[in-house]
Amino acid sequence: MITLTLAVGATESRIHGKVNKRIHTLGKDTLGETLKEFRIRFPKAICGRAISTEINPQNLVSSGTGDQIHCCLNDRDSLTEFSEFRILSFDDCAVHAIFWKNGLYSLGYMLDVRSVQIVLHPFEKLYGPPTQMEKDPDDASELSLVNWLEDGTTLELSLSRLGSEVVPKDSAQQKGEPWLRVVCIRLWNSDLATS
Repeated sequence: MITLTLAVGATESRIHGKVNKRIHTLGKDTLGETLKEFRIRFPKAICGRAISTEINPQNLVSSGTGDQIHCCLNDRDSLTEFSEFRILSFDDCAVHAIFWKNGLYSLGYMLDVRSVQIVLHPFEKLYGPPTQMEKDPDDASELSLVNWLEDGTTLELSLSRLGSEVVPKDSAQQKGEPWLRVVCIRLWNSDLATS
């Protein structure tokens, strides 16, 4: 899969001083929750230690020990827990959760929508004003990045372009377009991955 994330350059950004404690949760999942809690809520999740840099259910093994466990979630019922918008599935891993020493520290997925603005309002309603908003350097009417930052935690909405060779067959990509524009949603806290 080839992913090209739009460059974040000297674009217009807006900084808000208000801190929002709610950015530690995405949907019903909270950073630091245990793998057991996640698996109870999503029994169809495939979890294990990664044996390849390509994360998919076939490359996750449950045997052995390891501090880092990846989970892939792909069933439609579970995906509706994360978004009202369609979530794209690449390599059978539509939602990717990463646990370090049994605590969730990263959660992400890609939406089959063409603009950050389409999904922004529900996030602002839940999390308040973003910390940062950056315009797309190729189209000033579009946002390329929106994030909320707090105490090492980041919630990010970013516009990405995927090459046409990796576009899922059922995506809403317009015919003849060389790129599929998607919105990536990611919540993480790097400090949780080192404690």
